[in-house]
Amino acid sequence: MTPKRKISVRKVLQFLVTIIVTAGCIVAISSASKLEDGKFINNIDIQIRNERKCRFIDKGEVLDILVNSRHADIKHIPVSKLDLHSMEQIVSTNPWVANAEIYVDNVHDLHVNLTQRVPVARVFEEDGNSYYLDTALKAMPLSDRYIYYTTVVTNVPVVKDDSAGIALRAQVLEVVRFVENSNFWKAQVSQIIMLPDSTFELVPVLGHQRILLGDTSMLEEKFRNLYAFYKKVSNRIGWDKYDVIDLRYKGQVVASPALPWKAPVDKAMSSMNWVKNIVGKDINTTEAAVPVSVPAAPKPQPASPEHAMATSAMGAVTERSKPVKTEVRAGVKAQAHAPPAKAPPPPAAKKMVQAEKKELKKDPVTKKAAPNEKKEEGATKEQTPKYLYKANNDNH
Repeated sequence: MTPKRKISVRKVLQFLVTIIVTAGCIVAISSASKLEDGKFINNIDIQIRNERKCRFIDKGEVLDILVNSRHADIKHIPVSKLDLHSMEQIVSTNPWVANAEIYVDNVHDLHVNLTQRVPVARVFEEDGNSYYLDTALKAMPLSDRYIYYTTVVTNVPVVKDDSAGIALRAQVLEVVRFVENSNFWKAQVSQIIMLPDSTFELVPVLGHQRILLGDTSMLEEKFRNLYAFYKKVSNRIGWDKYDVIDLRYKGQVVASPALPWKAPVDKAMSSMNWVKNIVGKDINTTEAAVPVSVPAAPKPQPASPEHAMATSAMGAVTERSKPVKTEVRAGVKAQAHAPPAKAPPPPAAKKMVQAEKKELKKDPVTKKAAPNEKKEEGATKEQTPKYLYKANNDNH
């Protein structure tokens, strides 16, 4: 027969004591937690970590988001009924809040700790819309009560929050970070322009040049070359000597000199001045002609338009006056006479006939045209002489 195993009383007592103590602890903890959950919040402590760096949001606005906008009094709500996770999500929905932490301590104080989003660039899109861009490539709206001064980037295409938009913002952020990390370039670069081909152009504070930066590759080398150009070239010949500075080529800086400014030319006014000059020369040449009393053989020539109109208006048939021929010396060019003045209104029929008879008795007078002083350079043929005439309209 096997011997009976003896049960140790000591071990049994230890086991019972352990169970009783454990149960008591559980009951005590549960009772304490119930008591704590039944209590209310004493105070609300709001802390903004980077409040001095930017002021897009303040403690009062955070309190409005959590309490006033929801028409709830947290101090009169039991701790057990507070959904701290939902409260964190509500605060994080603010566009100027990067993250938020909310908890209740052992003295029943509610702590709200949040961090503001800090802009690194202010972006102006092609359609005129403007927003801030932070280090997380998130767009931040502008504030009505606070302006944060940072690097300005203009002419940025309108993008969405997709992969293409994030890639474009990453390029902008890369250039802005390089400028912001250097005290010299931060003071020298006033604006960054994005060109249609997704390259960048810098607008300097000192000087009026267009600095073509190109894409975001080799930024350190490009800015180092530009600094050397400032130090060795611009300091010697002047900062406004060149109009365009191109950094897009590896290992070199291409500078284009500024061209002198010229006033715009009005083509219409130039044409009018050209016509006026020609007409003025013709008039001056005609007035300079010297009359010569050398009779010329009469040659049939149609009457002047003014004389014909005056005769037809009166209905009288009169003999047409003989035309006057001008004699031109050989080898001398002549200019056309200025157009005759407008004839006065026709007189009575009787006076008209008498005037015609007087004109028939007059001898023809010829005029010699003065030579043209200014000849065209490179002309190979002589121009055909222009005959000068004087209409017989003096007595009409």
